Amino acid sequence: MDRYATLFGVLAILLWSMSVALTRSLSESLGPFGAAASIYTVSGIMVWMAGGKPSLRGESASYLIVCGLLFVFYMVAFSLAIGLAHTRQQTLELGLINYLWPSLTLLFAVPLLKMRVRWWIWPGVVLAFVGVLWAISGGHGLDIHQLMRNVRGNPVAYSLALGAAVSWALYSNLVRVMCKGKGVLPLFLLATGAVLWALYFTYSSNRISLTLPAILELLAMGVVTAISYQCWDLAMKKGNATLVAALSYFTPLSSILIAGLWLHTLPGASFWPGVLMVVGGSLLCWTASRGK
Repeated sequence: MDRYATLFGVLAILLWSMSVALTRSLSESLGPFGAAASIYTVSGIMVWMAGGKPSLRGESASYLIVCGLLFVFYMVAFSLAIGLAHTRQQTLELGLINYLWPSLTLLFAVPLLKMRVRWWIWPGVVLAFVGVLWAISGGHGLDIHQLMRNVRGNPVAYSLALGAAVSWALYSNLVRVMCKGKGVLPLFLLATGAVLWALYFTYSSNRISLTLPAILELLAMGVVTAISYQCWDLAMKKGNATLVAALSYFTPLSSILIAGLWLHTLPGASFWPGVLMVVGGSLLCWTASRGK
């Protein structure tokens, strides 16, 4: 395993902590479709310029099709979920749902990578899901009625956030199996941008108005997205994927904190137990895979 590739994975985690805040802030300026399309177009161009022209030579059709579709779906679903949040508090809830992917990554590694795990991976996954349900129900414990009322208030956004978590967990495993070359990350990013621009021109009635703060946030998000996904791709292919996944379990804490400060919407005390349950459940999953 490449130690530098593992360090790049850690860098990706740190940069991802900024994504929820920047995506939401841009969505308020450019609309959900316009913001997401702009972000992935800019980041795709940046990755292309930094890494050179991607080559399809040596890449399997399964990698290009399966991993490509999972990648594009994740980016579209995550961006739109955050952009479609009715409130900034709901943004934090959707961001937390997205961070189910670390525990799901290890769960899916059992059948996909033939990873041997200990029995407590299952309580770990359950604890992570309970943490999300706690946060969405407004910190009222596992109040199913309150939970359903919140989800029914914005079912599309919550469904997209959950779908994003599942698709990224699948991608993180399958890219290790199917990618035989350097990968085509710039093409995946640009394909995501193309899909989002198509959605923008088809469904959006918002006009894009680029103010100076929006331009600066867009450039920052483009750089963050470009560097983070390039680093993650390298870590998943050549680094210690288990260690990187374990460290990623702390991303909900840093992400929610940064988003709360950036959006001036720090969650109340009742929200944090849900975040800690997601982190704790994910760490249980990691310890269940150590030494196996």
